[in-house]
Amino acid sequence: MNTSLLAVAILAALFATQAIGQGPFKADWKSLQKHKVAPEWFRDAKFGIYCHWGPYSVPAFGTEWYPRTMFIKGSPENKHHIATYGDPRKFGYDKFVPMFTAEKFNAEEWADLFAKSGAKFAGPVSEHHDGFALWDSKLTPWNSVDMGPKRDITGLLEKAIRAKGMKFITTFHHSRNALWQKNGQWTGHFDHVKLDYPSILEESKLAFLYGYMPHSQFVKLWKDKLAEVIDKYSPDLIWFDYAVDEIPAKDQQEFLAHYFNHAQARNQDVLVTVKNFDMPKSVTVEDFEKGRLDDMADDPWLTDDTISWGSWSYTTNLEIKDVGTVVETLCDIVSKNGQLLLNASPMADGSFPQNQKDVLLGIGDWLRVSGEAIYNTRPWLVYGEGPTKMDKGGHFVGKVDYTADDIRYTRTKDQRTLYAITLGKPKAGKLTLRSIAIPASSRGGTVEIVGLPAKVTWQRTEEGQLELNIPNLPGPDRPAYAFRLQGFDLSVHPESLFSRPNAIRLSPEKAVVEGEQAKVETHEGVANIGFWDKPTDKLHWLVNVPKAGQYQVRGLFAAAGGATSAVLSVAGKSVRFEIPSSTDWRRPSFVSGGKLVFDKPGVYQVMLAPADAKAWRAVNIFSIELARIP
Repeated sequence: MNTSLLAVAILAALFATQAIGQGPFKADWKSLQKHKVAPEWFRDAKFGIYCHWGPYSVPAFGTEWYPRTMFIKGSPENKHHIATYGDPRKFGYDKFVPMFTAEKFNAEEWADLFAKSGAKFAGPVSEHHDGFALWDSKLTPWNSVDMGPKRDITGLLEKAIRAKGMKFITTFHHSRNALWQKNGQWTGHFDHVKLDYPSILEESKLAFLYGYMPHSQFVKLWKDKLAEVIDKYSPDLIWFDYAVDEIPAKDQQEFLAHYFNHAQARNQDVLVTVKNFDMPKSVTVEDFEKGRLDDMADDPWLTDDTISWGSWSYTTNLEIKDVGTVVETLCDIVSKNGQLLLNASPMADGSFPQNQKDVLLGIGDWLRVSGEAIYNTRPWLVYGEGPTKMDKGGHFVGKVDYTADDIRYTRTKDQRTLYAITLGKPKAGKLTLRSIAIPASSRGGTVEIVGLPAKVTWQRTEEGQLELNIPNLPGPDRPAYAFRLQGFDLSVHPESLFSRPNAIRLSPEKAVVEGEQAKVETHEGVANIGFWDKPTDKLHWLVNVPKAGQYQVRGLFAAAGGATSAVLSVAGKSVRFEIPSSTDWRRPSFVSGGKLVFDKPGVYQVMLAPADAKAWRAVNIFSIELARIP
């Protein structure tokens, strides 16, 4: 290592001695779990923007992984690089850094665009896998102040974004930058530098850029870079890409303790997001890349997606999504207790192509009209309904083409207003909200279309569902329409649980009753188990579990005689859940009752029984489901 890099390493070591800081949080999971995982501002904000932007934006070819793929012999990027710039040994990735001058970058213009797009939090990719830091760093010479733009990109954006009233975020992908041997194999973003062009690593400054150093030194650098950004810019959210699981738990804990203590001292509510549970779920929010859940979750989560169908960074042939695709995705995510972090792709000079600006501003136009159904909302009892089903939940779910018959639900935090959002323009005529049950005695309630003066009349169907009379909707078509429902006595219709994805339904009709009183009855065409007064009664089901894994227990229960509790048992495992008091025996409440683990697929006997015989109150059961957790 040369003298300058030795100095950097010494500075990093000195910085690390202050990495935890003073405060209530200690560097252990038990202490860190006391920190609130998802603050209210995050759950209220729903929509944020960040940007993949760095020296990899200069070639504008392939993807943001160009720094890696240019070194993979025979790859399209490698062939393009040789034809355009020459041999990677002579024109390495480092040569793009002085070309990354960002001459049109204006932090205030970026922040203004983000605000007009409707974002409530925003920030840069502070460091991607390429090892180039977009902040004023004393820990690495490869930073945007000493090289390239010669400006503190992160610092300028922090001031501009906060000046617009948005929360400031920083995202980090540098865990993957480590070039080291793992299980006998070279791994990391630049493994093909080592495999195909090893002579490049003989220059210590380049070796540092490509993460080629003892792994213990890299881990210190990983942690110290985070501490430097925390102390300089106090981000409200720190987002991580993959490979955080390669960082030892002790160092993860020290980072979190420093971040949480720093925030506590500033009276700041912060959070950390990770993928694939690279840190415990008890201290971080789960993030899904280009994906989302296919069902509603109890815990808040995040999707990171991009404005294009291809690369995360700008390329010359980037295909941009339309406004409707992004808005529909946002509505689906929010209905399931998620938030969306949307990536935009500036050009190397720091300007945004007009087609991206048009989409961002189009999202903002929709949110200015219909945002009350998104911002500050919480999930309803079910997320929605409609013909379009996702093939899977999790990462990389692919394109989903919604229709106006696909409906998503959100509600205000005070639960006084329910929103039904159609993912497209509904046709004039009758629209049945199949998830909503309305009692026969109901006479009140109003339905309005957010942002339109037209009134919507309604009636109750024979099945007890809410049916709207949709007028011809004036004006240009919107990506989605939000209907505001107020003044109703609404609950979930049992039919809404019949076709949930990845779910095993324990239907009343298939229950085996063990006891003297509980029995299956039918009311308005809907079966339920009623007359369960005696605590000695039990219910059994035989179910076929297709896949091993965790299953969420959920159901619809009515307990007009008062709150009680029950326990669901299978294969020596059980979960206890509370059933709240309801206003009527025909008005079930939606209950999320914990999780059961099936170690292997197969046929199981499931039993439902009172949790406490002495405290048992009569219950009507409309539906129970075991929903597999992706």
